[in-house]
Amino acid sequence: MQHDVRRLDRLISDISDASRLDAELTRGEAGPVDVAALLRAVVSMAQDSPRSGARIELSIPARRGKNASADYFILGHDSRLAQVVTNLIDNACSFSEPGGVVRVALERTSRKEPDAKHVSNHVVITVDDDGPGVPPHALERIFERFYTDRPSQGFGQNSGLGLSISRQIVEAHGGRVWACNRPGELVGASAPSPEGDGSDETVRHGAGARFVVELPVFSA
Repeated sequence: MQHDVRRLDRLISDISDASRLDAELTRGEAGPVDVAALLRAVVSMAQDSPRSGARIELSIPARRGKNASADYFILGHDSRLAQVVTNLIDNACSFSEPGGVVRVALERTSRKEPDAKHVSNHVVITVDDDGPGVPPHALERIFERFYTDRPSQGFGQNSGLGLSISRQIVEAHGGRVWACNRPGELVGASAPSPEGDGSDETVRHGAGARFVVELPVFSA
């Protein structure tokens, strides 16, 4: 009964949060957000909070050049982006064994767009864990509302809306978020690709999951 009450309480809170999210992001004024500073604050709070026993590490490469201080800036809502990072860290910790490591990293990337006429710049946040990884069939499904693939002991603590809300926030900022597995030891045969294109995807287990958030760089 206690588990049911906790789950219902979390479910009601998350449904309420999801229902007002679009209106809030549309109404609210977006501003420049220093993603490097945001990550330092969120990771510091996570390190001070009781977790699964996993250690949380942060990696932010130093940037050089005339505009280096602005290299990790995006246009957005800092509180909502902090919510995304907090959720990904919580998620990684919940799948990590005591003594495991959750690695949070930030980098800036550039790529040529398909029209080949311009180059787009992004900040990329990566959250890795040392857990069991994500089954190939669930790499996209975990972002669906109410879907959960957690251990039984997590019941009552999660609504199955966290990753869905995170994707909603990231996409509202013009970015994208996806899940994959870190390279690891091959186990068993290949599995059908989640893209449904008829190809096979190598099954890797034991190396942990990786969540990636990509956001467009803010240009003043």
